[in-house]
Amino acid sequence: MSGHLETIVSLHKTLIELTAANQRLNSIPEWMSELHEEHSEKKAGIEEVEAAAATADQERREAEAELADAQETQKRYQEQLGQVSTQREYGALLKEIDTTKSQISASEQKALEAAERKEESDAKSAEMREAFSDLDGRYNAELAKWESEKPAVAAAAKQLETSADELRAAVPRNTLVLFDRLYEHCGGEALSRVMKMEVARGNAMWHCAACSYNVRPQILVEIRNEGSVNQCDSCKRILFWEDEE
Repeated sequence: MSGHLETIVSLHKTLIELTAANQRLNSIPEWMSELHEEHSEKKAGIEEVEAAAATADQERREAEAELADAQETQKRYQEQLGQVSTQREYGALLKEIDTTKSQISASEQKALEAAERKEESDAKSAEMREAFSDLDGRYNAELAKWESEKPAVAAAAKQLETSADELRAAVPRNTLVLFDRLYEHCGGEALSRVMKMEVARGNAMWHCAACSYNVRPQILVEIRNEGSVNQCDSCKRILFWEDEE
């Protein structure tokens, strides 16, 4: 494989830029990350309190339904008192009435406590939302600003996609397959720069920047003079040379 290293390097840089552009499109920009974190935290706190209010309200309704059922049962038992014919039946019915009264008392207490929790949560939610309004306004303004910038970022990403496709078309299939496999396997770092390392008496050695494995001088010559596609003997990344300023 030779003569296509420059194109591979350009493709690699283009894909890195494309990845960065797509990440920008799908995330909050750095300049509003602190505001976003604060907004998310405050909003989550409000939602938690409102969820507690909703739970308390649901528990209140359930307790009131239990109370209504118990009161209906008590009424039925009391109507049956005049119909019993034995002392034993009368005593059993009184016991059922006492049990029902306990259920009524427990349901009333449960409904009252749930109503109080909902009232407290509603008051806390209103207080939090009032304090949140200024932050929410600033956040929405910044978010609108970011939304206005997104089209330009999207257009740049589209152009990078087009450039990547054009560069891919200029690379032989076997070289492209190798590059794509390394790009995926190495988390987007398919290439590695050849670095120069000074040794004693003015001599120099070269190594792979990714894994520090030595690069043979002949390989460096092929990379620099012929644009050959060579892999590091250790990490297998495609090696490239970039003149140091």
